[in-house]
Amino acid sequence: MTVPLAAALTLALAAFALTRRRLLWGVIGVGAHSLALAGLLFLLSAPDVALTEAAVGFALVTFVYLLALRRTGKLVVAAVPAYPLLYPQGERVRGLEWELLERLARSLHRDLELIWASRAEVPGLLGSGEAQLACGGVLSRGGEALPSLLLVPTSLVAVRVGPGPTGAVQGCRGQDRLPPGGLLFPSQEELKDALVSGRIGTALVDLLSFRNWHLAGGLEGAEVIPVERGLHYTLLVAPGEGELLRRARELVEGLRGSGELDRLIRRYLA
Repeated sequence: MTVPLAAALTLALAAFALTRRRLLWGVIGVGAHSLALAGLLFLLSAPDVALTEAAVGFALVTFVYLLALRRTGKLVVAAVPAYPLLYPQGERVRGLEWELLERLARSLHRDLELIWASRAEVPGLLGSGEAQLACGGVLSRGGEALPSLLLVPTSLVAVRVGPGPTGAVQGCRGQDRLPPGGLLFPSQEELKDALVSGRIGTALVDLLSFRNWHLAGGLEGAEVIPVERGLHYTLLVAPGEGELLRRARELVEGLRGSGELDRLIRRYLA
């Protein structure tokens, strides 16, 4: 009776390994299947074959799979905080782009890993291979030759509260439109503080950032001047990740065709 039970366990573990959506669970299933198979061979009076299966099938092969999984099992994203597109909320992450990233990771059978970064750090993270994707209120910039996927339409605006120099966030689209004598700031928060305190008279920001500023208060009476229309929040892809870009484009086009992308946009941005 023991042999039939061991054979059934071996078949069940094989089915488990073949039906897992997560690569890690699939590797665990393969390792457990090899161990059960070694036990079955031992019960069938083949201890030498059982020992070989345990050493090679369970130990060596599982170790090699785990090493490969460390390189291919994660989808690393350079994430620029941008409410409500991509933002931390306690120990979790929320936002429209987060939902897209989760769906993309599931379709690729990978685990998501975020590297929170400023916009100015994004090209370096993608160029060095530390990250494969970048998003979070990211607008493509002139001279930034990175593969990209357009997600949500927006505009660049100038928020003017009085006289003084113009400011923008370093690495953002506004830097390309900064006039001579303009000032760069490392983050949206510091740019807004400079605007509210009067250190600058005008700030160049995307439309969603201005909306967040307006809802937070402190900019009553500010004049909003359109600077550049027809822009999009963008998913940037590291060089050499053509297959990843193709899969991301298929996902977004599928969501757009089904109307799901419009529903997500209304939920987060309406």
